[in-house]
Amino acid sequence: MRRAPALLSTLAVAAVVVTSLVGCSSGSTSATACQSIYPSGAASSIVTATGSTTSAPKVTFPTPLVSTDNQVSVLKPGSGAPIQEGEQVDYKVSVYSGKTGALLGNVGYGSSATPIRSGAVTELSGKATTAVMQSLICATTGERYVLTSTAKDAFGAGALSSSNVADTDSLVVVVDVADHFLGKADGFNLLPQDGLPSVVTAVNGQPGLVIQELAMPTTLRIETVKGGSGAVVKDKQTVHIKYSGWVWPATGSKLDAPWDDSSWTKDQAVDVPVNSSLPTGLYKALLGAKVGSQMLAVIPPKDGFPSGSVSSIPDGSTIVMVIDVLGIK
Repeated sequence: MRRAPALLSTLAVAAVVVTSLVGCSSGSTSATACQSIYPSGAASSIVTATGSTTSAPKVTFPTPLVSTDNQVSVLKPGSGAPIQEGEQVDYKVSVYSGKTGALLGNVGYGSSATPIRSGAVTELSGKATTAVMQSLICATTGERYVLTSTAKDAFGAGALSSSNVADTDSLVVVVDVADHFLGKADGFNLLPQDGLPSVVTAVNGQPGLVIQELAMPTTLRIETVKGGSGAVVKDKQTVHIKYSGWVWPATGSKLDAPWDDSSWTKDQAVDVPVNSSLPTGLYKALLGAKVGSQMLAVIPPKDGFPSGSVSSIPDGSTIVMVIDVLGIK
């Protein structure tokens, strides 16, 4: 089996945010607007890819293929709403040398898509994005398309140097879009409950808390901070979420930093199976929530994580979780 280059293996981690992309605003969803991001051209139009979108494609094109600009051709149309700026995207990618036609690596093929972290994207030309990330905007679920580009534009300056690929070398990148989700809760704000912390959010959606000398609740408290309008989470479904968690302070109003595995801290979203194996507090916060909602849960020890299961949570702690419900897989 051909080993993927360092870039691809490094990027093959948990879920991703596609952020700061240009060419199609969150309100521009028409096919006409989306076609203008990267037009089809002489290079992208001569690439073919066959096979199911759930497995690595068989890609053919005449060599050497030279692409000095970014071109996109749709090989298999998808369906549903186009991907918008700021959304989470699960996609699979195969990368080929334009010069030789050799497979440089692929990521995500198997039982499910392997997403790629936005945190590894290098800024190019003042935009916090790459051609691969940019090309996802306005794609649809189930779509397969080809991007022809240079190595620098596609992945960032020097990103493929360990695979002996120069920044100016042409690449053929075949992308299969598995699914996409919200990037942050987009529901409407609801009035806070008495005795619970206030949730404040940054522009990118990252939550913070204000406790204001509140007495620590001794029973499980769950509040819908933002009411979503999407599908309802049901038992035994897998839900796509971003979350932060804090330990309720023993005295005063100061909260410690979020746990080390906070998905906002790492800029990663996670897929969580909703079933009775979850801590009771988390299970009840997710069950019945609507996609687009932001949930607040104050979880006493008996409804939280088992002792010692999360190293950053001292035994016997009451914890606070803020959870953005982004989609159902």
